[in-house]
Amino acid sequence: MLSALIQNFDQLGNELLVAVGRGDEAEINRIDAQLQPLTCRIFEFEARDHSEVVAQIAFFNRLAMKNCEDDSSVRRYTTMMSNLFVRYLEPGGAHNSLSPKIKQPALIDGYDPSLHELVLDSIPERVAVFDLDYRYIYCNQRNAEFHNKRPSDFIGRHLLDMIDHKRFQSRAKPRMDQCFGGARISYNYEAADAHGRLFDIQCRMTPFTAPDKTIAGAVLVLNMQPIFAKTA
Repeated sequence: MLSALIQNFDQLGNELLVAVGRGDEAEINRIDAQLQPLTCRIFEFEARDHSEVVAQIAFFNRLAMKNCEDDSSVRRYTTMMSNLFVRYLEPGGAHNSLSPKIKQPALIDGYDPSLHELVLDSIPERVAVFDLDYRYIYCNQRNAEFHNKRPSDFIGRHLLDMIDHKRFQSRAKPRMDQCFGGARISYNYEAADAHGRLFDIQCRMTPFTAPDKTIAGAVLVLNMQPIFAKTA
């Protein structure tokens, strides 16, 4: 069912491109009227297994990346992704049909490989989830590799254990505090990985909400582009 909804969305997207190319306003309006409710149906779909969870989160990540130049669209789709994280990963989430490993993950108490696989398969960028004390409650493989560590090395660790005090105080903490207050943040910076390779990084922060709708932390998604040294 989910795959059929996503295929329908992609088909309508292709039809929209054709209509835009023809300048057919009536057809554009007709397709637009179908896309929004279809997006809501995909978001509201209750995944029945691990592969559907992966496909659902990946769908909204793809939309966020596709519309990366439209801030309002990025905020909307990253919010949907954050809500899906809560639905499937947060203890006490609303979803009741998945396996116990997915339904009751140990986000705070310890590292659970099933969560690592789920988000890694869904998100091609670096991903980290922090609690309100700036401590990691999740880290995907790509983010761990950037620091030349394992995902399990991050769980429960303070962000200061991974970056220096100046960067934490001047760049990360003020923006995370805004995110903890409900803001959705996007900014760019340059940083080197553990091997000294320099990257241009776009960081998107989205509030991580608990089942009772209170903010429990922040979801960080980092997209990287390598910076190549200029040759004479």
